[in-house]
Amino acid sequence: MQPATLPASDAQLCLPIWPSHQRGLPNAFARSALFAVGNRRDARQFLKDAPIAAVNGITITYRGEELRQDDEDVFLQLLHLARGQDVQTVVGFTAGAMLRELGWTRNSASMDRLVECINRMVASSISVTVSDRNGIRENFTGSLIRAFRWREDATGRNLRRWTILLEPEIVSLFSPRAFSRVDWHIRLKLPPLAKWLHSFYHSHAEPYPYRVETIKALTGSRIGTLYQFRYKLKEALAQLVEHGFLAEATICPRTDLVMVKRRQQHVAPAA
Repeated sequence: MQPATLPASDAQLCLPIWPSHQRGLPNAFARSALFAVGNRRDARQFLKDAPIAAVNGITITYRGEELRQDDEDVFLQLLHLARGQDVQTVVGFTAGAMLRELGWTRNSASMDRLVECINRMVASSISVTVSDRNGIRENFTGSLIRAFRWREDATGRNLRRWTILLEPEIVSLFSPRAFSRVDWHIRLKLPPLAKWLHSFYHSHAEPYPYRVETIKALTGSRIGTLYQFRYKLKEALAQLVEHGFLAEATICPRTDLVMVKRRQQHVAPAA
């Protein structure tokens, strides 16, 4: 497997265009525990320049409240709204439209959850270093979202237009071979662990076998034992087969290697 690579220059000012049924995600994020798999009942950790588990060739440190798969959902949708325009342009949306795209119930609890997700990413600080086969290293350091603004009327029920601003340098993570196009409709049907696997294997045209222990570390899972995680992993892989993303998925009893094969229609053409 080749590591994700960053572009040679910062000349690109726009995020790339992808179809409406897909969402763009940097491979460096998909191949790491940046957006961890966590139980909503477990308190989120606050990390201070903490190393984030990632595959070889990618180094990530993170400062801020722990990010999870619901944050990734929101991040993917915000990137989707920002695609194809100058990355320094303010991105506007309504809370109601955002909740609808995320598949969240339109109520005050979901509104609060959405604000919390965005605020978490505004308050974050991430450093991503990617190395290529020639030993060239490139880095992005910044927050996932630079700024967030919202308004509502006195009743709190009027879902007015919200705005966010991305870090301009984030385009460096979207060179042609550095990001993947995730099937949005499938992702929204999946629970957290299956969502993480879905993003992870989207970044592999021909998935490489990983040990269960390695997958556990890369997901950031806090499940106590490898035995318990392996059981959950089997369930999540079966869901990806059921939804047609994977053609097959097995865990070898002898080596504990996770071996999967993607369905051809979900394999992006070579860049």
